[in-house]
Amino acid sequence: MKTLKNIFIVFLATVLATTDCFAISTKCNNPFYRRTHQKQCSENTSDSTLSTTTILASLGGAALIGTGIALANKSAPDGNDSAANNTNTASQSNFARSANINQNYALSDTIQNTKIYGNYIKSETGGSDISAAKIEQIRNSSNYIQNQRNFDSIKLAWANAREFTGKNVTVNVMDDFEYYHGFAVHNIVNYIAPNATIYDSYLTTDKARFVSFDAIANIMKSAAPAHIYNSSWQIPVSASQNAATVVYNQTTPKTYAAAQQYMYNLTSHNFITEIINLATDNDSIFVWAAGNDYQDESTVLSAMPLAFPELQGHFVNVVAINSQSKTLASYSNKCGVTQNYCIAAPGSAIQTDAKEDKVYGTSFAAPIVSGAIAVIKQAFPYMSATQITALLFATAQDLGEPGVDAVYGWGLLDMEAATKPVGTPKIVLSNDNIIPLNYSNVGGIAGSAIKNANIELAFIDDFGRAFTTNLSDNINVIPYGRAFDKLTEPENNSVTLFNHFEFGFKKNNILESNGLLSVSGGNLTDFIGYKNELNIGDIKFYQQTHFGMTAPKTDTNSIISDFSNIYTAAVKTGISYNDFGLEFAIPETIVYGNAHLTVPTARANNGQIIYNDLSVDLTTNPSFEFSMKYKDISVGYINNHDYQDEFYILAKTKFVF
Repeated sequence: MKTLKNIFIVFLATVLATTDCFAISTKCNNPFYRRTHQKQCSENTSDSTLSTTTILASLGGAALIGTGIALANKSAPDGNDSAANNTNTASQSNFARSANINQNYALSDTIQNTKIYGNYIKSETGGSDISAAKIEQIRNSSNYIQNQRNFDSIKLAWANAREFTGKNVTVNVMDDFEYYHGFAVHNIVNYIAPNATIYDSYLTTDKARFVSFDAIANIMKSAAPAHIYNSSWQIPVSASQNAATVVYNQTTPKTYAAAQQYMYNLTSHNFITEIINLATDNDSIFVWAAGNDYQDESTVLSAMPLAFPELQGHFVNVVAINSQSKTLASYSNKCGVTQNYCIAAPGSAIQTDAKEDKVYGTSFAAPIVSGAIAVIKQAFPYMSATQITALLFATAQDLGEPGVDAVYGWGLLDMEAATKPVGTPKIVLSNDNIIPLNYSNVGGIAGSAIKNANIELAFIDDFGRAFTTNLSDNINVIPYGRAFDKLTEPENNSVTLFNHFEFGFKKNNILESNGLLSVSGGNLTDFIGYKNELNIGDIKFYQQTHFGMTAPKTDTNSIISDFSNIYTAAVKTGISYNDFGLEFAIPETIVYGNAHLTVPTARANNGQIIYNDLSVDLTTNPSFEFSMKYKDISVGYINNHDYQDEFYILAKTKFVF
């Protein structure tokens, strides 16, 4: 009986050899030939034809005959429960929908195919955070070298050089492990995310026949929830059964109810429900191969988010490109109606340890994307599935027509762009104000002290991801501006007591900034001083010393949260003869004081910004000023210890009306 059944399977597979499929062949009508001659049945063969229908994206071979028959017949030929038995269970589902599902559409509504993320965002920062030596070290590793062209096309080394490798992220590879196919998919995920935890879900029997969709639902339900589910298998495409037929009757859009019933009839209610529950309750992402049918549309299962909007943001459809030409691989289906959640990845000539020959197909492009998502999830664990998929799409390298298109979707996966800041860097202050991380010009005598404190801080990009930078790399200390002080200071800003002693106030120059170190204007320094003069004929000797105290006011858009009392000192001494004068001075210098900074340093796994309270000693090294004066013209030079020296020529006069 078993022999007759096998003969019947081979005969029926041969009859079906003209239908669409995933596996690529060269007149490979014999499925067992395809299984063992993958290279000969690859895309490089000039007279390739399509193999038997199969649910598995078995590129280059391993067409699972029993699977195709079971899917077509909705049950195994001999009624074996372990074989595919996909009777519609929409009315008798054993799976309840999660209470967390928010169905914000009516089943009677017409399907709207809207973009998940509407803009391309270009990064304003380069890859300066990575050393060239580190990148080359990764590119020269054994696993990388054997797939260097493919991996370079997605810039894998740049992401791994940032030490993002998928650690603490789980990937469930749902596949056929009776032959090389599932092992190849597993290995590719591991190449991209070497530290990810990878679970293997066996979806076939020992005869390489897929189990039923209800059984697949049970496999997903019984396994530990994963962050990412990789599915390199599909229902084959035909003119009457593809992603477009899920949502259109000819050219007329279906209602959600009609599209969902279509999906239930092809799969099962339990299967769809479990995928939606995992997406909703576990925030999982499903990565699906688009199929190898040479078609303008992807396969039916790739259309799930169109029929079930609950899956939008939790689903990525993957087409395959040739990494050398960066064009769609000849076998790959196009994105078609799935373009708004579709991305491209290398799928040709990938070397795995699962078989000798290189593999080809969207089956092997999908795990590259799954591995990339694991890398992003490890790097930014607080990102939701919707944020991760939006990031993946927004940072893709645009291919084909500008913008999102029906061939490549968002474009080619770019792991370097996806792991570096995107858009405008911003600082989240402890008061929840958000300010841009602009390059700030910082003036005043305290500027150099803050720059030299070597403070690390975290900024966020347009996706809310935290990155670290050094504060000193984002501020430029500008000169003290002593000449301007001399030009604007009043002739008399003090009151003299007891002959040589004086007190008064003046506008201070402790810290002036247009950025994240800004302080409120109008701060005054109260001072006391001692001055003395000695006249010998026409020669006058003079000396003046000031001690000051100020408490600068903070700004709501600054990382400076408070100041202690700031104490300053200034000394000048000189000699004058008639209209000539020489002077030596130590301009105002901070002798004691602290700035208290509340600095964002990271973002926790729960998304909270972590802050560090720092105290910066503002004590400064003194500057030395030398100047000469003739009547109302002064020429001076200031030797500044911590920043640029100053030279000035100043003419000062007054008008009387």
